[in-house]
Amino acid sequence: MRTLSVTRFVLYGAVGFGIGWTMLGALGGGFPMAGGVGTVLGGAIFSGDLPSLLLYTSVLSLCGACGGAVLGLTFKDFRRVVLLAVLGAVGFFLGSFIVVGLFFSLTFVQAGTGILEALSAAALGLVVGALLGLSLRSFRATVVLALWGLVGFGIGGLIAAALQGFPLQPSEGLPSLQTAAFGAVEGIIGGASLGAALGYLESRKLASDQRPRVR
Repeated sequence: MRTLSVTRFVLYGAVGFGIGWTMLGALGGGFPMAGGVGTVLGGAIFSGDLPSLLLYTSVLSLCGACGGAVLGLTFKDFRRVVLLAVLGAVGFFLGSFIVVGLFFSLTFVQAGTGILEALSAAALGLVVGALLGLSLRSFRATVVLALWGLVGFGIGGLIAAALQGFPLQPSEGLPSLQTAAFGAVEGIIGGASLGAALGYLESRKLASDQRPRVR
């Protein structure tokens, strides 16, 4: 039962964040600086394109909400669905500010956009993982989910960057369908990682609650 439960979390995480990140990739293909989250967010600010920045940030929040909500379905509790959706949306929204900071920092040192892509994905995974951990009301769970989000989305970002020509990532002018596919890679790997961590923590908590207490 425990293994099945963790597997379900992994699948739901991969599906939820995979769908959300695919939307991000598809939207990114419509920008002059198409490609990763960092290049689009930072590029919108750098060019003064406020409408595009607001649109992309909104879709980024929607991506987090989608991933969180689908993960919440594993609990079969509507309140958990809503809670994780809100935490996912807030996590990706707050993470976008870190991404913008990375864009300016790495642009200053002339780092390749492939590196920016991987670090941006890792930063988003770190923040959203930490916020999802708050739903478990445990500092340890928050740290574990933050680290798994960092690693999972970071690996997804590296793979997506490699597919586009890491470390330089020649991503300008990529069609929406192609950037959506790259986005799906990041979302599936990162979401599966978060799902695995959340499922493991939940199974441990359930086992602890069912263990008879000796007085």
